[in-house]
Amino acid sequence: MKDIVGRPLLGGEELDAAIDHARAALAALLPAPDGGDGAPGGYRAPGGGYGIGDPKVVAEARALLGTLLDRRVALAAARMDGRDACAVARARADRNEAIAVTGALLYWLPADDAACPEVALTLGRLSYDRYTDPWPGADLPDPDDLDAACDLLLRGARYDDADERTTLYLFLALRDRQHLMACPNDARAVMTWGERLLAFPDAGGLGGSGLHDLLELELLNRADALGRVGSCGPWGVRPLRLAAIL
Repeated sequence: MKDIVGRPLLGGEELDAAIDHARAALAALLPAPDGGDGAPGGYRAPGGGYGIGDPKVVAEARALLGTLLDRRVALAAARMDGRDACAVARARADRNEAIAVTGALLYWLPADDAACPEVALTLGRLSYDRYTDPWPGADLPDPDDLDAACDLLLRGARYDDADERTTLYLFLALRDRQHLMACPNDARAVMTWGERLLAFPDAGGLGGSGLHDLLELELLNRADALGRVGSCGPWGVRPLRLAAIL
């Protein structure tokens, strides 16, 4: 599926047409409705080629459709007028479809497939975008989206070579889950990925000083939370807070 990533970026009517074509191609490959999307189906065509319904062909079709939908969602978000209810509804529908298609792709890929990390990152990013939907009329944030985003982003990212965008998503998603669920592992991971984000010149668009302030606030909140549950040293909460900050 590496060739899919390297294809030219489309926009406008060309992108719309490509999505329609990709949808039709995927629909033709999937089993009949009564067989369910999870039915194995498919066959190897004469001569060793892949035929309709073959899992590899279905995976490639899903990868292409998911990539195109993700592209259209990104373009729509960049120029979105929140007062245009139709445009907002279309973008949300595209994002939901991209999540469904990419989720199905990740489910069927072997765990050791080279494409798994990138697919997991895409699905995690889309899930976090749905959780933090900024457009008018959004549903209440679904904690399941946030949980999926954190787990998928962590699954796909490697600390040493994660790009700035992925690192920003991880920092923000883990921070939000930590605030929601107060998980000690997330508290540590927030600081880890926040420090990694500092290595980028613009700190993911947050700015170096802005990110420093956010990290300091996270440390203070963590120390306060430990203090409230009685995790104090022999000299009280203050030494513990200083240790956390240092």
